[in-house]
Amino acid sequence: MRKQKYEIKRYVLTTVTVLIVSTLLCACAQGAAFNGNMTRDKDHFDMTFEILNTSYSHELEMKEGEALEVTVDVESGDLSLLIQKDDDKPIYQGNRIESAKFQVGIEAEGTYTLTVIGKRARGHVIVNRVGG
Repeated sequence: MRKQKYEIKRYVLTTVTVLIVSTLLCACAQGAAFNGNMTRDKDHFDMTFEILNTSYSHELEMKEGEALEVTVDVESGDLSLLIQKDDDKPIYQGNRIESAKFQVGIEAEGTYTLTVIGKRARGHVIVNRVGG
């Protein structure tokens, strides 16, 4: 009888522990800031993400007459994109953007910051320099 009570307590404790750990792991995945891949260099910014709950920025040195070719594929969630030279007014600002492909012309030489912001977002963003 005593062994049977011990086995029941052990089974209940193991089951409760597994449920608690499972719940915590699920909560961590939903609150993750970034799960994906990113490459960036002097000519491009490429980001693929399963989860994006934060923002990432990349700076590009641009010349007058060049352009940025932007390709956005949003599978879910909210995605915003900001392209801004130094502290000037943004040359492009898209909030809750959907899948699209477009170009943004560069009118003045300088350092441009590309900022991708996601909220429970899943998708792909590519920004490439296009010669002038």
